Amino acid sequence: MVTTVTVSSKGQIVLPAFIREKVPVKQGDVLLVNLVGDKIVIEPLIKPERKDWERILKETAGTWKDISPDYVDELRAMSATRLDENQ
Repeated sequence: MVTTVTVSSKGQIVLPAFIREKVPVKQGDVLLVNLVGDKIVIEPLIKPERKDWERILKETAGTWKDISPDYVDELRAMSATRLDENQ
């Protein structure tokens, strides 16, 4: 379905409800805006899933040899909390 939106004086647009529901996009989500030729393409930024973050943490374990293990545990706990909030 094609529809029109109006750009505000601040350069803002409102995504129509049917698009927000279909994608889905909600308040606070981050969108990528690309210029492809002469077209503006807007798409949701895909958030990594918990398994992706866990893999990254395992692959990078030990790369900071002079970092306190307690600090690493704190970073892991904060990452887990953010993931839980965003899932």
